Amino acid sequence: MGDMSVEVAASGQPLIALRDVSQQVRTGELILRGISLSIGRGQLVAIIGGSGTGKTTLLDTMCGLRPPAAGEVRRDEEQGSHGYVPQDDIIHLTLPLRRTLRYTAGLRLPAVTPPDQAEHAVAEVLTVLELADRASLPVGSLSGGQRKRASIAAELLTRPGVFFLDEPTSGLDPARGAELMRTLRQLAAAGTTVVLTTHNPLDAARCDRVAVLADHGYLAFFGPPEQACDYFGTGSIAEIYERLAGPDTAEAWGRRFAEYAQAQAQAPAQAQAPAQAQAPAQAQPRTRAQPQAQSEPQSEPQPASQAPPRPGPAAPADRLRGIGSVR
Repeated sequence: MGDMSVEVAASGQPLIALRDVSQQVRTGELILRGISLSIGRGQLVAIIGGSGTGKTTLLDTMCGLRPPAAGEVRRDEEQGSHGYVPQDDIIHLTLPLRRTLRYTAGLRLPAVTPPDQAEHAVAEVLTVLELADRASLPVGSLSGGQRKRASIAAELLTRPGVFFLDEPTSGLDPARGAELMRTLRQLAAAGTTVVLTTHNPLDAARCDRVAVLADHGYLAFFGPPEQACDYFGTGSIAEIYERLAGPDTAEAWGRRFAEYAQAQAQAPAQAQAPAQAQAPAQAQPRTRAQPQAQSEPQSEPQPASQAPPRPGPAAPADRLRGIGSVR
């Protein structure tokens, strides 16, 4: 699917870059098709789409759990380790939260880590995730949102540079889901890149970037959430699902976005071309007016108080340069 591959770049050095990535099942059926995008450091990114569009598959391919069947996934290993929180809680439910995190620290931190440093790491993640007042309670007695934050705390012990979460707000009420998204936003603000899958349009609206998957694993959009609404002509993220379920095929959505992204990438170069072409003409010296023949009457000089003639309409490039400037 190389003809549909367009790399949508993040600002700055990308932390994760996918180039023409495809994924398939054992029968050979493609479930991701020629996806190219890049994610920058400290971004909060949501992967959305209908059921069965390949959201978890894309997440697992990004983090390295599933090697791509075709294409390339590049990760900046200098940004630290990766953390992964699956949809189902895998943290021990019967032990108190603090003890559970202590055991996790013993397994995940380097063997040479001093006990006081490991204890400090446990206390730190409890504070960051606002679980210090629940540290003595069994994990199983925590609310759904608190258990999800406890799973995140277990991964934070190693201070990963990238966090991958599969449906982190699934099963949470709107208030608890918003609370968890605020926690993830704080992690991103501190420099941790966070990538998650979600069915909740409100989650996607709170992110920096959103990857929209159509059926059969086509990338229908990647960019800021507000730009996604403009692109699909909708008033909300929720309405994007309705557009994807409309008469247009998934392949058509994928090809449309590939052409759109290609045009966006070429726009800066095209905008510079007229200005570069116009610059030499503006730099030419003015030619001296030729003297009139003696037989023609001489025109009377204009009075000094008379205003000079007004210039004609500005050229397109001149009008663009005037936008936003103070005359």
